[in-house]
Amino acid sequence: MSSTIRVDRSIPGLRVVTENLPWCHTAAVGVWIAAGSADEAPDEHGAAHFLEHVLFKRTATSSGREVSERIDLLGGDLNAYTGREHTCYHVHVPAEGLPTAVDVLVDVVANGSCAPEDVEIERDVVLDELAGRGDDPEDLACDLVTGAVLGCDPLGRPIIGSEDSVETLDAETLRSFHRRVLRAGDVVVAAAGRVDHADLVRRIADGPLAAVIAAGEDLPRIGDPVVRPVVSEPVDRGDWASSSVLVGENGDSEQVLLALARRTPARDHRDRAAAQLATAVLGGGLSSRLFQRVREELGLSYNVYASMDQFRATGLVSVVAGSPVGRSEALCGAVADVVAGMIPNPPTVEEIERAAGHLTGSIRLGLDDPLSRMTRIGRHLLDRDTVVTVEESLARLRSVTRDDVAGYWTAETAPWCLAAVGPGMPDVGGAAGLLAGVGG
Repeated sequence: MSSTIRVDRSIPGLRVVTENLPWCHTAAVGVWIAAGSADEAPDEHGAAHFLEHVLFKRTATSSGREVSERIDLLGGDLNAYTGREHTCYHVHVPAEGLPTAVDVLVDVVANGSCAPEDVEIERDVVLDELAGRGDDPEDLACDLVTGAVLGCDPLGRPIIGSEDSVETLDAETLRSFHRRVLRAGDVVVAAAGRVDHADLVRRIADGPLAAVIAAGEDLPRIGDPVVRPVVSEPVDRGDWASSSVLVGENGDSEQVLLALARRTPARDHRDRAAAQLATAVLGGGLSSRLFQRVREELGLSYNVYASMDQFRATGLVSVVAGSPVGRSEALCGAVADVVAGMIPNPPTVEEIERAAGHLTGSIRLGLDDPLSRMTRIGRHLLDRDTVVTVEESLARLRSVTRDDVAGYWTAETAPWCLAAVGPGMPDVGGAAGLLAGVGG
């Protein structure tokens, strides 16, 4: 039994995409807004994430408790998350509860009130969340290295904001940001599962979200960022000991967390598939070079992996590993050695095949989950104004050759940046020395 994907563009500033899965007993719906932390003005840092918290507190017609009770009565899950270039508010419910769930979700996104008293309550919640990230050495190391790689680009700022920015955000700033990002007219409503496309389109067209968006003037072209980011040049490698190595102290941690990162091709770059395969070979699965060398052969780390984020104008490839303090120096050297070895020892055909299997398998595993399918079609339509079929995605990955992956590693010249967080001041000089000749 096959699924059916349909797209509607009849509502000004808003697109609706559905994937009907008639065999499913549930449905997932998401409202995708093409604005995240990178679209915040300097005095709005953290607003997208803060807003996500506040909108659930109350709407023009319902209290936060009433919103929660309506979703609990359906047996559903209502949530949201903020990215660097988008925000998604979503709900997952048994299929028969979909009409009610859509009404609740749209009410939250369109009519969330940002009442000053709610802002003050959620400010403490966000500050607590921020403190928790500061206590997590992996989060701290990743924030440090991302900021180093992306420099003054708004993409490099922590999504959650800083303690200072969260303390200064007020209800009017959040309301202003909310109105601006909705009225910019780059919103996607995506649904997957047992969904009636025509009914969903009618419900969205007649609801408050369409009305709020219609109140905007001079809607930008689909895909334009709400606030165009100022993209910085990559951080100059310079002296590794001072400009590209960051050390953070976390006295409560018993581990040292290491994070390496550098720029990589943007979301629509012609080499993006090769970059994805190269990252998978490096650290994307149990047979990857990092996992096999660092964990299986040397036993230096329980948690070691490589990942990739791709944005409109640039991308970021990251390597993360952690170990007890006593093994941290050996871990730094081993991770750097594997990364540096990708150029003189290009991936084999067998490694490429395993990496392709890992990535294509991940795509296929998500096909059984309506929430995963909703995420896929929503992101595609938001980012590219089209939905790439699963078959096209799989074929693109399978078409990558060994020479493509080897060429990615040799052609990529962006410098690596490195961050380490742990008790005391972790010594990462050896790792920095090995990476100094890689890229740049």
